[in-house]
Formats: sequence, structure tokens, C-alpha cells
Amino acid sequence: MTIVADSSPLIFLGKIRQLPLIPALFGESPLIPASVRDEVMAPPIAPAESRALRAFLAKCRIVNVARPVCFSTAMSRADNDALTLAIRRRAARLLADDRLLRDMAAVERIRPMGTVGILLLAMRNRLLTAEETRLHLDALVSDHRFRIGIALYKAVLAGIAEGR
Repeated sequence: MTIVADSSPLIFLGKIRQLPLIPALFGESPLIPASVRDEVMAPPIAPAESRALRAFLAKCRIVNVARPVCFSTAMSRADNDALTLAIRRRAARLLADDRLLRDMAAVERIRPMGTVGILLLAMRNRLLTAEETRLHLDALVSDHRFRIGIALYKAVLAGIAEGR
């Protein structure tokens, strides 16, 4: 199964030291556009986070996206590259948090999954406990400026409590 990753899930999973969930869940490391790698590694970045991201990226396939499609000027170069690569490689999934990018991927019949979805899938696959999942979500929101709407946050917490 081909997976393409955009920046934000890599950044946020790196912040909470959960990048190993990606190959554990999907059986392989994702394809990463070079522009995404550059965005992920752009300063400022904490030394421990930088080491974790470098180690993870070393196992990924970094791809230069030739002539990327500009799907929307509201999306970054990395977002457009990630979607272009996902379409060209017929990816099964695009790991992304940005709403516009996720919506456009869905239109192209590529299943998007964000950071929260990765944590929930890890919990369902028993890679994380419900308590670990909740702690990671809370750390993302309180310590790392992860943006999530209140209604969705409450729904995710209810899902964690129910084990789904």
C-alpha cells in the first residue's frame, strides 16, 4: 500500500515521539516530497525532535516532484506536492491534517488520515492504550499548538473512552 505524507502529521508525531506508528500501522514508510522534508526540518526545531525526524526520514523515500499541479493557491508548495505525488503514485492514503488538502485528496479518491486518525488507529490496533492516546492528544493540544475544534476534540475523547 503506497502512503504519501504531508508535513503536519510528521511534525506533530515527531513532537510526541510517535513517528514509529506510521510504519507499524501501514507496513512501510511513506513517500515524502522533498518540499515536505524541507518544511518538516525548517527551523526552529528542538534538537531531540530534529534527531527523531532525521532518523525517520532516513527510512523514507524522499521524492522530487517534477511539475507539481497547483490544486489551490491557498495550499502550500508542500501540500500541492504531496497531493500531486499521491495522485501520480495512486496512493492508498495521504497523511495530512490540513482541511483543504484532505478534502481535495478525498475528491481524488485518496483516503486522507490526519494525526488524530493515526493515534486512534494505533489505539484500535493496540499499539497504544486508550490512556496513552488521550495523553498524546492532550499533549498535542496543550504543549504543541495542535489545532482541533472543540466539538471534534470532545468526540475524539468520547471515542477514546469507548475504545473506538
